[in-house]
Amino acid sequence: MAVSDIEAVEIIDALAAVGVRSWVVGGWGVDALAERVSRTHRDLDLMILAEDLDAAVDVLVRSGYAVTTDWLPVRVELDDGIRVVDLHPMHPDPAGGWWQAAPGGGRYEYPPDAWTSGLLAGRTVECASVALQLAVHTGYEPRPVDVHDVAVLRSLLDDDPDVGRHD
Repeated sequence: MAVSDIEAVEIIDALAAVGVRSWVVGGWGVDALAERVSRTHRDLDLMILAEDLDAAVDVLVRSGYAVTTDWLPVRVELDDGIRVVDLHPMHPDPAGGWWQAAPGGGRYEYPPDAWTSGLLAGRTVECASVALQLAVHTGYEPRPVDVHDVAVLRSLLDDDPDVGRHD
């Protein structure tokens, strides 16, 4: 199973059509920052507002997806037999940032500047910044795709130290 860049944008658009804002993270988030497809992607990881989770799941279910992994409040994964979408609900923080539930009852904290934009299939999409992507690629044994993604992110910093950093 794999998701193409065009399919990723179609999924983002389907969610936006019902008012669900999304931010691309994970491998497609890296590729959005790089503005190119750097590898094959098993899934599309999207951060969404927790209050929009039911609407997002409903849109995907009506499009032929089924929930295959329910690890709420952390994430829910949906699969249509070909493509996989992984939704990560996040909540506004009173300090202006965002937070997401973490396994074991903890929280992942995202500052207001953790988000930027990138390109997928020639379209501007909201996504995690280089700094956030690098931060979430730490603290675990990396898989080959993680090593690849970190190399792409580091190359972006080498090319332009201000990439993905919006003040």
